[in-house]
Amino acid sequence: MSTQENKNIARRFIQVWGDGDLDIIEELAAPSLSVQYPIMPKVVQGSKTFRKVMENFRSAFPDSDLKIEEEIAEGDKVVIRWSFSGTHQGILLNFPATGKRVKWTGITIYRIADGKIVEEKGEEDFLGFLRQIGNVP
Repeated sequence: MSTQENKNIARRFIQVWGDGDLDIIEELAAPSLSVQYPIMPKVVQGSKTFRKVMENFRSAFPDSDLKIEEEIAEGDKVVIRWSFSGTHQGILLNFPATGKRVKWTGITIYRIADGKIVEEKGEEDFLGFLRQIGNVP
């Protein structure tokens, strides 16, 4: 696949963290998808497991909004710098709902093979989230 095609795939896929259709996971993720972020207690293995994670995330932030700020692609990898906002209305990683509107930023690296996302690795400002919900002074 071309670099531009990979960018298009990653741009569509990252919207599952925003208000994008979760069915995109079945369309664009490899069954063996691996997803890793520092805040996650373990690496998420498999597209079906990732779908469950996203359903839980969406219940915590039903008004999720993700904006792509920047993207870089080379070979089979696409890097996206993003900003996220939403209202914390459900449990997220054992943090109960606060009703607070929050915003944080991060960077995600996608690896794409044969038109499918096979790996998603990210870094996010989770400390900023914790401060916004009042868990860190």
